[in-house]
Amino acid sequence: MAVASDAVEDRRRFGGELRQLREKAGRTLDEAAARLECSSAKISRIETGQVAVRPLDLRELLDFYEVTGARRAAMLAVSRQRGKRLEFDGVIYDGYHLYLGYEEEAVEIREYQPQWIPGLLQTREYALALSLAAGSTPEIAERRAGLRMDRQGRLRRENSPRLSVVVDEYALRRPVPEPGLMAAQLRHLAETAGDPHVSVRVLPSSAGMHPAQAGGFILLGFPLPDDPNIVYTDDLTEGRLTQEPARVAQYVTAFERVQALALGPAESVELIHDVAGSHS
Repeated sequence: MAVASDAVEDRRRFGGELRQLREKAGRTLDEAAARLECSSAKISRIETGQVAVRPLDLRELLDFYEVTGARRAAMLAVSRQRGKRLEFDGVIYDGYHLYLGYEEEAVEIREYQPQWIPGLLQTREYALALSLAAGSTPEIAERRAGLRMDRQGRLRRENSPRLSVVVDEYALRRPVPEPGLMAAQLRHLAETAGDPHVSVRVLPSSAGMHPAQAGGFILLGFPLPDDPNIVYTDDLTEGRLTQEPARVAQYVTAFERVQALALGPAESVELIHDVAGSHS
């Protein structure tokens, strides 16, 4: 039942995205139905997650709604991933499939993280320890760590995105069960900070209160002017994408503020090495 329920939730989220795209394009249910030569009831069922949309129909709808750039690529990527649904069962949050599609197309990724090292900069051992600490079984933890390593492959490609992260000092100092694991993670973080397309800054504990203290988030930026920034946030059970401009602007402002409060790149790397020594 859990697998079926998760699949329905995925369809509901995906259908909701299609509904937003249709409304943004100024198209009615009847017009979308005419494009696919089907009933308006079928379009309604797709948008409410009662049925899945076929890949060919999805492409037709995206053409009809004039969806281009990163958003189109992300929607198609999510559609392709659906055939791998069982591969991800129990591994990722509800709502995370869509995020993975957008992340794949982003040219800029900005992340603030107060609790742990950002996923794109984690070692496999650290990712595994985090998942086990969250209550995952060893098998699920291994699969989650593997997925995280797969995501990091994007940073090694020729067209890698610009990655800017701000990590709270507390995340550096949080102890982990295995001796040496945190020191190795921090050395990896400092080494990655030397990559030309990666910026790592540490928000020191002396910074005090700030606009992002409600929790971590990720901002994704895309190459085309009509592809707006997207914010991803999550909690214990669910991931959420935010595209509404006014809300996204608040996150942009919060990130810029914590970045301004953070140590500079060189000072951050120096602190990371110092804290790594304390974990050895």
